[in-house]
Amino acid sequence: MNKNILKVALVLSLSALSSDCYAANTSEIENLEKQFIAVENELLTPELRLDDLQKERSNYDSFTGWFQFSKKKAVEAEIEKQEGEVKKLSEQLGKLNKDIQSKVFEVAQSFEAKGDYDKAIEFYKKVAKTTDTVKERIAVCYKCKKDYSSAIKWFLDMKRSDAVMLEVVDCYHLAKNNKESIYWLFQILSSYEGNASEKKALKLIEEYKYADLLNDYPDFYEKLSDVYITKALKEYGSSTATASASYKKAVSLLSEGSNRSEGEISMIIVNKYQSKYSECLEILSRQKDAALRNYEDKVRCAENDIYDAKRALDRAHRDSEHHYQQKVRSAQENLRRAEENLSNVMAKPESTESAKSSAQSRVNSARMELDRVMHDRERIIRDYLHSYERRLRDAIEEKDRIVRNRESFLEDYVAPYKKNVSEAKRLLSMIKSMHSANY
Repeated sequence: MNKNILKVALVLSLSALSSDCYAANTSEIENLEKQFIAVENELLTPELRLDDLQKERSNYDSFTGWFQFSKKKAVEAEIEKQEGEVKKLSEQLGKLNKDIQSKVFEVAQSFEAKGDYDKAIEFYKKVAKTTDTVKERIAVCYKCKKDYSSAIKWFLDMKRSDAVMLEVVDCYHLAKNNKESIYWLFQILSSYEGNASEKKALKLIEEYKYADLLNDYPDFYEKLSDVYITKALKEYGSSTATASASYKKAVSLLSEGSNRSEGEISMIIVNKYQSKYSECLEILSRQKDAALRNYEDKVRCAENDIYDAKRALDRAHRDSEHHYQQKVRSAQENLRRAEENLSNVMAKPESTESAKSSAQSRVNSARMELDRVMHDRERIIRDYLHSYERRLRDAIEEKDRIVRNRESFLEDYVAPYKKNVSEAKRLLSMIKSMHSANY
């Protein structure tokens, strides 16, 4: 048995707490810990007894143990009883440990509410299972302490989400690290879907501009323009006016530092999406040719399978008579041995009538088997050829299936590329529409 069924996952320095405000909570933790230790000590007795019983039971598993069945059953009954006790106490330990963790979290929250962030962090870190909820509280406490690097470390240890990355952005901003703030804002905006965090990030990214921005991010306006174009395309289906405004913003960003007019910039965007559409069409054309080649390869493979199956069946036809003759020889040999055995049994004076009868039965069975084989030549050969004939039928059916489904195969192959063409055409249509509406 494992003696370490469950150990307390924390050691609390409760004596360091002098505030009456938290005395009740810490007292509850102390009481729970005392209960935990008491149950853990109580668990030791059935565990040790269970070890002894299992050793005793192993003695009854030997050959001699077969004659002590009642003692073995008694030991097994006692083992079952002790296992039940161990399970019950282990479940109590699990519940107590869970209660301790819950109370520790409550104490940490109390310290955080009071503004004692060091103590709050100390207690949050004592929680055995460091979930994202715990990590977030620790990160927030560090942020309140203005220890932004530690806060960022804990935020980034959480499951990545736009909301969490906004917290990272805020920490970098508070630490006056604008370069990192912009980096993480672009991470949030990398696949714009229009959620609340992305909308906030879009607002912040322009608020956080700084003197050396273009040195750190030479393509800043291009990247931000792409975000606004994506935003415009997302909005187009629900509000063409809103989409048009986002598109105009994208064009305006691209015109920063350019000597081209916004109309020319917009036309460059249209041409970019036109090129994407043309590229998708070209890829589709190539994939249609590839689909036909793949289909023809499938047909050739199916024809090769038919050819191989026919050759195998031809060989089987040539081998079938040999297979049958082997069956005959085997049946003849079995009969010879049975007759020889009968002769030996009959020659021995000590042979019983039962032995003689058994030997005679063996001869009769062998003779009947030989007779069956001699008169069943066609069935034996047919059974031998069955798997080869089945292989040929399957190969023919597979080729027929491929030929019947030619159009379906070609269509399935190019379907993803057709989808890309359709999507590129849709985006181009929206871009052209927004271009026309604004310029």
